[in-house]
Amino acid sequence: MLGVSLMDRIRNEVIRQRTKVTDIAVKICKLKWQWAGHICRRTDNRWGRRVLEWRPRTGKRSVGRPPARWTDDLRRVAGSGWMRKAEDRVLWRSLGEAYVQQWMISYYWCNNALLVIFLSPPFVEIGRRVAGLEVPLILPFFYWFPFDPFQKGYYEVVLAFQTWHGLITIWFMLCGDLLFCVFLSHVTTQFDLVAARARRLVYVPADRQMPGEYPLGVYSSAYLLQDKASVESFSYQDWETRHQKELTEIVQRHHALIRLAGDVERMFSFALLVNFFNSSIILCFCGFCCVIVEKWNEMIYKSFLTTALSQTWLFCWYGQRLLESSEGISDSLYKSGWYLAAKKIKSSIYIMIHRSQKEVHVTTYGFSVICLASYTTIIKSAWSYFTLLLNVYKK
Repeated sequence: MLGVSLMDRIRNEVIRQRTKVTDIAVKICKLKWQWAGHICRRTDNRWGRRVLEWRPRTGKRSVGRPPARWTDDLRRVAGSGWMRKAEDRVLWRSLGEAYVQQWMISYYWCNNALLVIFLSPPFVEIGRRVAGLEVPLILPFFYWFPFDPFQKGYYEVVLAFQTWHGLITIWFMLCGDLLFCVFLSHVTTQFDLVAARARRLVYVPADRQMPGEYPLGVYSSAYLLQDKASVESFSYQDWETRHQKELTEIVQRHHALIRLAGDVERMFSFALLVNFFNSSIILCFCGFCCVIVEKWNEMIYKSFLTTALSQTWLFCWYGQRLLESSEGISDSLYKSGWYLAAKKIKSSIYIMIHRSQKEVHVTTYGFSVICLASYTTIIKSAWSYFTLLLNVYKK
């Protein structure tokens, strides 16, 4: 398709990016998660639900680790009550993102591994000296001091200061990054909830033109079960009053979420600008040091490169989720039963569809939108700088 072979030594991620083909492992995870939610929401007592709840083993368990179950990874993400959570589509879809990606946990451990790699060598050398070996003292970081930091008495103080400095720097940065991701995750989940509410706005009875198996038919069936008395007794005016009230609440919630996203941008915008401005340069020099400076069994620059890539990916992925969830409200309004509503309600929905098509995003101080396209641009720039630096070094 692309005219490449194994001799070209092009990574699979690059090939998938060029061909727009989804990674099969990610696709399998998504399909498994969707299928689990589909089975748990079924109410016709079929074999699928029974098999999930089946416990075939009885008596004493054999020696060794218990065999892996199909639901183990689902429980690891959603908890022991995952079947109850799967009955809520919006909640299950939000948990599915964590199941497929799980980048925040990886980023957390990358930072802690970075701490261990940077701060542990001096203590290892101290242990070797205690064991009777003649090894030189080292420090985690190279600072300039107006005195000899390796003198007895000074060395202990400097080592304690640098260790504390490293811990505070990494953990404060980690807390700020995860706080930004948590804020965006909360906003995107609320956008999804508003979209689900908009999709169930109008009750549409099932008929030949709208079978009950369609998504709108499923929502209408749930609407009928929850509020059967209103469906059977409400007049045309009563429906118009209810729809107007729900539309007002949806608009107010949508405006509140837009303001909340703006508050998140004002809090983190300048820090994101500095971070994204330095990302390409940091990735370039870390990659250069991994290839040229570091030995294959040394991990300082490799761990720093992994952490920097994870940090940038986290920011861009949650920014992309914010874009998609904010645009989903207009799609949900269009897929609702708006054609059966009153004329006044239809006009309001038309205006809402038009206005909610404007995406909500977070920017780097107004220079660029944080999304996966920005991540691609950063990686391309870092690769260009890296190849240029490598060619200059070889010459």
